[in-house]
Amino acid sequence: MFRSEKLKNFDEYAFASISALKNEVSKRMKVVDMGVGDPDIPTPKEIQGALVAALGDLNVNQYPDYQGDYFFREAVARFFLNRYKVKLDPEKNILGLIGSKEGIFHLPLAILNPGDVGAYTVPGYPVYRAGIAFAGGKPVEIPLRQENKFLVDPDEIPENTKLLFVNYPNNPTTAVASEEFFKKIVSLAHERNFLIANDAAYSEIYLEKISPPISILNIPGAMDVSVEFHSLSKTFCMTGWRIGFVVGNEEAIASLSALKKYIDSGLFRAIQQAGKNALDNYWEISPPIRKLFARRVEKWCAALEKIGISAYNSGATFYVWAEVPKKFNDEEFAKFLLERTGIVALPGSAMGDVSKKFVRFSMTLPDEQIKYAAEKLKKLST
Repeated sequence: MFRSEKLKNFDEYAFASISALKNEVSKRMKVVDMGVGDPDIPTPKEIQGALVAALGDLNVNQYPDYQGDYFFREAVARFFLNRYKVKLDPEKNILGLIGSKEGIFHLPLAILNPGDVGAYTVPGYPVYRAGIAFAGGKPVEIPLRQENKFLVDPDEIPENTKLLFVNYPNNPTTAVASEEFFKKIVSLAHERNFLIANDAAYSEIYLEKISPPISILNIPGAMDVSVEFHSLSKTFCMTGWRIGFVVGNEEAIASLSALKKYIDSGLFRAIQQAGKNALDNYWEISPPIRKLFARRVEKWCAALEKIGISAYNSGATFYVWAEVPKKFNDEEFAKFLLERTGIVALPGSAMGDVSKKFVRFSMTLPDEQIKYAAEKLKKLST
């Protein structure tokens, strides 16, 4: 009686399917949870200090600016100019978010009319589809194929698309978008008049062997047809702080901002001060975090390869995307791995049925646990 029909297809979030088995296995052996992408590294002390200092401000307890306080938006603009060489207007092109997740979910509600097509990539973040569906749009999957290096095939973008979610660097496949790829979809968006939303939550987690990932806004004309979501969660190990931002097209930013005035009252000002500190000190804070995740990724890929499992990381994110042995599908292998070794992996199909031959490992746990898991793998016979 007290349940919306819209919730019918959203009862189980991606990781819930093996939670019961995980609890059962934990009673008889040590469990190493590589399923969830939540950084184990403490938020850097200079960011924590900025929060504490801000708590003494006279107006910290008052409502912040709905769009994000101007000092925070200025910090975003400085960061974007220094990191991507893209100039943003703090008044028109930037909106603060209570974590990028809430902005991603609400964007379709601000952009789509009932029945409008919202396209999104699979495997991918379940929130793209959920946001489109709850907004009354028509969700359409676009599969990411291994033979295409997990990049969207422009020919598979529906003709009547109004909103297209992409995610580069990609979770879970770790694919990184090239300038050529972004140019293709920006050109298509101009031709067909749709909005691209790139989820760039992992843009600052990359291996030194690759060039830093670019922003879609680096592409000429992208500002006319694109927005890009950024998160401080992964870059600065601030997942629980809930702070992010979206940048890009002025009209889309204004639409989302207008909607959010009826949903929330903005970001706590002290957290915005901490976010400003993080962005202003990006060049000092980010590299050590990035190197730590890169080292873990390389070690885990090597451990998987030693037992004959093909491990994939294109050079970005803290995930390893691995092909399951041929005699298993993804859920079977995830259960086999958990029962035999205590290692938790996310079945690929939890992020889209197209990925039943893959599992995802997250390197967001201490080095000693990864070392322990690697030792357990050596004894595994698939």
